[in-house]
Amino acid sequence: MRLGIIGCSDIAYKRFMPAVEGIEGLEVVAVAEEYDKSRVKPFCEKYGLQAEENFERLLARNDLDAVYVPQPPALHYEWAKKALVSGKHVLVEKPSTTEAHLSLELSEIARERGLALHENYMFAYHAQIDAIRTLINDGAIGDVRCYRASFGFPLREAKDFRYNRSLGGGALLDAGGYTVKLATLFLGEDVRVEAAVMSTLPGYEVDMYGSVMLTDQTGGVFQAGFGMDNNYSCAFSVWGSRGTLTTGRIFTAPEGYTPSATIERNGEVETVILPKDSHFRKSVCAFMEETEDTLKREKMYNDIIKQAQLIDDIRRKARRG
Repeated sequence: MRLGIIGCSDIAYKRFMPAVEGIEGLEVVAVAEEYDKSRVKPFCEKYGLQAEENFERLLARNDLDAVYVPQPPALHYEWAKKALVSGKHVLVEKPSTTEAHLSLELSEIARERGLALHENYMFAYHAQIDAIRTLINDGAIGDVRCYRASFGFPLREAKDFRYNRSLGGGALLDAGGYTVKLATLFLGEDVRVEAAVMSTLPGYEVDMYGSVMLTDQTGGVFQAGFGMDNNYSCAFSVWGSRGTLTTGRIFTAPEGYTPSATIERNGEVETVILPKDSHFRKSVCAFMEETEDTLKREKMYNDIIKQAQLIDDIRRKARRG
């Protein structure tokens, strides 16, 4: 697979390129940038890529099989659609788009053309997720009573796209999307939104923090908090009838990091070492598999649509703070 990158973003430069180095069958060929041309030269020099004048020129290349779209969320729909129409597989950063009907449209275009469309919630591919699920299924904490997750961070610099409504900013689309995705991994496909609160702050045009409760048809409950003006938190806990499992790097465990979980049972604490992994690399590999496998493509289309619909449901049901 020969791949081009639409934009010299930080995540492309610092995370994507190091993660894909050495993946068999993948060659990153070219990159284009339209908004900050000063980023192109150091990007190409560091990674040995060809520079294209703009995004349209990159998409017009007939030697590319796929593109990576790491733009701010509001730009995902436009460039993912253009890439799909040009016959290229698309790896798009999360969220796939800013509205469910746009994600549905992209999935339909990809399906009609037999192309992969992959939303890069890379944490979902980390081996710690399956390890935690195994602990739960093996009865380590008894019967599950409630799942809880929190993902938030302190204010970034004012020009960050996350604070810009026109670029798809807001805590729900950013940090909140991670917690919603995690809910689908543990509650399953029938997860639904029961209640939500979204709040802004003086001087900001987007939602800055919020909370949501999701449930499934069997009575499972997932409570989540998220924010962009918060003390840093990246936590996940599962409260059971006989114990509570807690871990602190569920969304952001970097390559080489050894995650762990604590299990507390009536005052006794056990530490469980979870597996190391490279979730960004595994997400890219999953994308490559989807380009060759219809069933895997279909699952990703459905996952993308479900995620986008849940986000839309949260917006509709949220009480505004």
